[in-house]
Formats: sequence, structure tokens, C-alpha cells
Amino acid sequence: MATLKRNDPCLCGSGKKYKKCCLVKLQAKPRFDEKDQLAFNELLPRVFDYSKKFDQQLQPVYERYVQSLERLPKADAQAFSQLIFHWMLFNYPMVDGNETILSDYVKKQGSSYSEKFQQFLQEWLALEPKLFHVTSSDDKNMAIYDVFQETSLTLEKTPASANLTEGDRLIGYLYPTPTGHSLGNDAIGIPQKLEQSFLTHLNEMKSLSETKTNEQEWFTSHFHEALDVLSLLTISGKELQAEERLNDSSKQVLNLLKEKLDWSVFTFDRFLKAKVTWIAYTKEHSPRIQKPEAFSAALEYWIGKQTEGSGGLSQKTVSEKYSVSPGTVSSKYKSIR
Repeated sequence: MATLKRNDPCLCGSGKKYKKCCLVKLQAKPRFDEKDQLAFNELLPRVFDYSKKFDQQLQPVYERYVQSLERLPKADAQAFSQLIFHWMLFNYPMVDGNETILSDYVKKQGSSYSEKFQQFLQEWLALEPKLFHVTSSDDKNMAIYDVFQETSLTLEKTPASANLTEGDRLIGYLYPTPTGHSLGNDAIGIPQKLEQSFLTHLNEMKSLSETKTNEQEWFTSHFHEALDVLSLLTISGKELQAEERLNDSSKQVLNLLKEKLDWSVFTFDRFLKAKVTWIAYTKEHSPRIQKPEAFSAALEYWIGKQTEGSGGLSQKTVSEKYSVSPGTVSSKYKSIR
């Protein structure tokens, strides 16, 4: 594969020559002296160490979020878990109500750094998980497109990004460094066969959310749910594709369930798991559906049983919600589970 030359059009799509665009940024003089460079090298280890004081709050939430990853292949589960942990450090408000572990670290420890490094830390406080599309790639460089911000950037390849090629889609962080930005080794690739399905489900998730924010803010606050959906597609993508082959009454069961669920209580991945369960059930049993509400109620009750906490409704409450009898909910639930 050819290497990008100085007079070639820049990969970021600006229309400028590479030497007058992103090459200038890549060749910029490092902004840190030896002391600040050492501070940068130690930054993540220090944040990780600082997070230990919050283990009592952090660990239960982390374990709940990674529980759904157990069915993934070991390497995938580790990659997803690492990214969730980083998100909990950078973006999950758990200190004094609205501070993240990173922001609390900067607040408490920032004054120990030089003024220049304190300014650099502000870039870290702006970290958000991103959805990237690799638009160009050669041996040494690549251009990535930030889907939510609609901006492009050319990066030098690192060992973590060496095998990325044009067309790849990624989820992860773009980390500030002394010489620019770098794609983290925690980035996760989205398999091409799952890409469209994942994007479709992301849009569906956002449409059901009561949070009125822009796409990037929503993605950041619901990041663990997005990873849950991607993991579920990795495991059960073929089963979910079979939804298109359901008959009308079976589809009506799912549509009614989606309409009736309290989305302030249940996460979208729970709905997808119920959908997988329903598709498998209809494939095996070909149920006669005289009243879709009966099966929708049973599926909501099933979701409640799979969900920790008090979100699940009793059989009586579910039956009233769907205008069916508690006995009907019980019998349909027993046949589905």
C-alpha cells in the first residue's frame, strides 16, 4: 500500500495538501518539557490508582454493567469490559452527585501540576466515547471521521491502529497526547456484518429515550447500553435478523411490548433480549396468537424477572396494564421462559 506523500490531498478531506494541513499538526513541536512528559506518562496509572478510593461505589455498578458480557468470547469480553471501566472513570458521575472520578482527580490533584499541564488536563476532562469511521488509510497514517461531531482528523498510526483499513468503524476514545490526539488501544471494532444493525438499533434507542440531548451527549450518557446492544448483536445477531420473518401477529406482540414498556426503568438491551426469546419461542412452538396482549404482558413480566432492582412489575400489575388476567400472564410466562 502506498504511503501518503507531502503534496497529496490530506486524508481528512479538507481539500488542502497534506503538508499544509494535518502534517503540520503531526510534526508540531512537543509542547511538554521533561517534567510534564513524565506527568503525562503517569497520568492514567495515577487516575486508576485514585479510583481505588471509590471501589465501594464503583465495583457494584461495574459488575452489573459487565454481567451481560459473560456470553461473549473471552477476548471480546475483556475488550468491552476495559472500555466500560474507562467510561466509568471519565464520564460516569459518581462522586458528590455529578463529578466523575477523573474530574474529581483533577479538582483535588490538579494544582500539583504545572500551569501548562493543568491546561492540558482540561482536554482530558472533555473526553467522550466516540463513534468513528476510518475514511482513508495507508501504511503510516489514517483519517477518521467522527460520526456525531461530523469532523475528520488525520492521525499517525500506532501499534493499536496499525491494522485498521478504510471502511472500518470503531467505538472508543480519542486521547489527547503531548503531540496531538491518539486512538486508544481500548477502541472496539464494529464487525461490518453488524454495522448497519447496530446503527439502526442506536437510532431506535435514542428515539425511545426521554433524554432530550444531542447525539454525542446521548451516546456518552447511554454508552454502557450501546455496548450492551453491540455485545447482544455479536451473540444473537442472526436470531434478531429473523424478526423480519415473523408473521404479523408475532410482530404485533413485540410492537405492543415496545409501546407499553416504561423506558425510564428498562434499558433497550433488555427489550432486545426479550425479542430474541420471543423469536426463538415462535420458531419452536408456532403459537396461536388470539390476543397479542397476553404474550406482550408475559414478555414484560419476563423482562422484570431478568432485571435487578425494583423495576419489574408483579403479575397482577402487568395483567392490569395489558388488560389480561394474572392467570394468563402466569401461563404464558411459564411457556416462554
